[in-house]
Amino acid sequence: MTYVPFARKYRPKFFREVIGQEVPVRVLKNAIRNNRVSHAYLFAGPRGVGKTTIARILAKALNCKNPSGGEPCGECENCREIDKGIFPDLIEMDAASNRGIDDVRTLKEAVNYKPIKGKYKVYIIDEAHMLTKEAFNALLKTLEEPPPNTVFVLCTTEYDKILPTILSRCQRIIFSKVPKEKVIEYMKLICEKEGIEYEEEALNILAQASEGCMRDAASLLDQASVYGEGRVTKEAVENFLGILSAETVRSFMKLLLDSQVDEAINFLRELSQKGYNLTKFWEMLEEEIRHAILVKSLQKPERIVENPEDYEEFKNYPLEALLYLENVVNRGKVESRTREPLFAYELAVIKTKIVKEIIPISRLGKVEVKEEKPTKEEIKEKKEEKEESLKDKLEREAKPILRELIRNGFEEKGKLIIKLDEKTYERFKKELEELKSRFPFVEYEVEVKKNSSRPEQDEAVLKVMELFNAKIVRVRDKGKGD
Repeated sequence: MTYVPFARKYRPKFFREVIGQEVPVRVLKNAIRNNRVSHAYLFAGPRGVGKTTIARILAKALNCKNPSGGEPCGECENCREIDKGIFPDLIEMDAASNRGIDDVRTLKEAVNYKPIKGKYKVYIIDEAHMLTKEAFNALLKTLEEPPPNTVFVLCTTEYDKILPTILSRCQRIIFSKVPKEKVIEYMKLICEKEGIEYEEEALNILAQASEGCMRDAASLLDQASVYGEGRVTKEAVENFLGILSAETVRSFMKLLLDSQVDEAINFLRELSQKGYNLTKFWEMLEEEIRHAILVKSLQKPERIVENPEDYEEFKNYPLEALLYLENVVNRGKVESRTREPLFAYELAVIKTKIVKEIIPISRLGKVEVKEEKPTKEEIKEKKEEKEESLKDKLEREAKPILRELIRNGFEEKGKLIIKLDEKTYERFKKELEELKSRFPFVEYEVEVKKNSSRPEQDEAVLKVMELFNAKIVRVRDKGKGD
C-alpha cells in the first residue's frame, strides 16, 4: 500500500476538524445554513493554514446530499468523490502554472455549462496572485456575474498583489497563523493515532519551527518520527532540524553580553563545521534576546513570554545593553542575505565587544568625577595671587612707562585712583586705553584738578570719564569759590 504522508493523511475533511481558523469556519457555515453563499470568495493568509482545505470542505458542503448544520455528511457519493479528487463539478486550477489569458478564456468557456452531478460548480484557483494582469481583467466580468450555482474561491498567500478590481468582486476571508498551543495539540493527536512516542519539549521545538503552519507541522513530525524510528525526542528533533536548544542559545547570548568575543566566534565556527544551520541559530538568538527584553521591561511578562523564569539572569544586565545587542543581531541577520552568513555573524559578534561598557542612562547623573587635588605649589601660588594688591598687579602687568603713574595712585574700595592732568592724559592716552582694555573688571576713578583759567581741561576730564566709564571726583582749586 502506498504510504500517505501525515500532511495529507490528517488533512481536515469537515469544518469541525479545522484547527485555529474559527472565524473563516463560522462565516462559511453560517452562509451555508442561511443559504447566503457568495458567488466569489478570496481566501488570504500564510502558507499551510488551511485555505485550500477549507475551500474543498466548502465544495463538499455545497454538493453534499445529506448536509447537517452547514457540515457535509462525508458519506454520500459526492462527498467521497470530492475526497478522492474525482468530482466533476470541483475544478482546481493552479494559477502558478496556468496564469495566462488563454487559461482564463478556457475557464470562462467551461463556466457557462451547468453542474454535471452536483448542485454547484466550484472553481478553486490556488495562488491566485500569480495570474497576469490580462488574465485578471479577463476574469472580471465572470467573477462579478457568474452563471447560477457557480462559486469561485481564490486562494492567495500574497493579498497585496491582488488587483483592487478583483478584491471588490469577492468576499474576503482572512486566515491567520495557528497558535503554537493548537499546533502542539494537533501533533499530539497525530502521535496518538500513529502510536508514536514523543517528548513534550520535542513537539514544542517542532511547533516553533513550523511558524504557525499546520501543514509544515505535520510534515516535520513525519520526518522526526522517521529519523527517531518511531520516537520523537528532543535530541532527535534538534539533530535532524540542525538547531540547538534554547539553553545553548541563551549561553551564547551571555557570551555576547559579557563581551567574550573570542569564545563567541569560536562557538560559531564550531557550529559551522558541524553542519548546523547558522541562519536558524541566529533567528533563535534574536528571539531569545526579544524575550529577555520583554522580561526585563514588563511587570507581567508571563502574559507574553513562555517560561519567563528562564530569563531571570538577564535582568542583571542594563536594558540599554540588551537593546544594543538586539540591534546588532538584527543588523547581522540583514547583512547575511548579501554575504556569507558566517562572516556576517562574526562581524556582528565583534560589534558586541563594547556591550559590557554600556552605562545605563539612570546612572549617568551619578557618575563621580574625581577632581585632581592641587599641589602645594599651586595652592601657594593661588594664595599669593589672591593676596596680591590691585596696585601691585597693575604695576606688574602695565608697561614700564605707566608704572610711575600707578605707583603714585592709591586704592580705595576696590578701585585704583590715579591723579593726572590733561597733558599727562594726552601723552599716555594710548597706553591708558590699552591698560583699560586689559583690565575691564577694574573701575578707575580719575581725579583731575579743575583750572578755571583753562576751560579746555574740562574737556580732558570728560574724555577720561568716557574712556574709563567712571564717575568724576571734582576737587576745588585753592582760592576759587567754585
